[in-house]
Amino acid sequence: MLQEEAAARDLIAPNTPIDAATAFALVRDMPYMRASSRRPEAIIREWRGTCSGKHYLLKEIFAELALPARVIACTTEVRLDPATMPEPLRSLLEASNGRFVDVHNYLILSLPDGDMVVDATWPLNTRPFGLTVNDEFVLGQDQQIAYTPQKQWVVPESDDPQAFKESLLRQE
Repeated sequence: MLQEEAAARDLIAPNTPIDAATAFALVRDMPYMRASSRRPEAIIREWRGTCSGKHYLLKEIFAELALPARVIACTTEVRLDPATMPEPLRSLLEASNGRFVDVHNYLILSLPDGDMVVDATWPLNTRPFGLTVNDEFVLGQDQQIAYTPQKQWVVPESDDPQAFKESLLRQE
């Protein structure tokens, strides 16, 4: 399905085989925007996703390529100066003392020689904004995680992704 949609969008030639590096680049460069769901079909159809949707999709694609992966959730913390923010964000940040906590998702590939970190969150065109962008996918070479993890968990396959995320945020 990824190959067909990418070809229809003139991102690759028709019938181009999708290997891990090509899949990574296509998913990474999807716009970072919330899709209607985190399901891989929705991410492909709408050609957009946040960190969670992009990594759920990559997990499925990598599984088809015999590259088993685990989706990882980590809490991240950003501190912002409330005085520099417009309302209503200023009020929210003042209430939290400028602390913003969120959950970030990335993948761990299980390879014969060990685990590999994969993070396809930010498209190449977001680099000028100071975001962490991984230029390429090299099998066996860890990528940089988009945010500094505070705590990390393997996302249970049976859990609802949103409910799991909310349970992590309640702990923070």
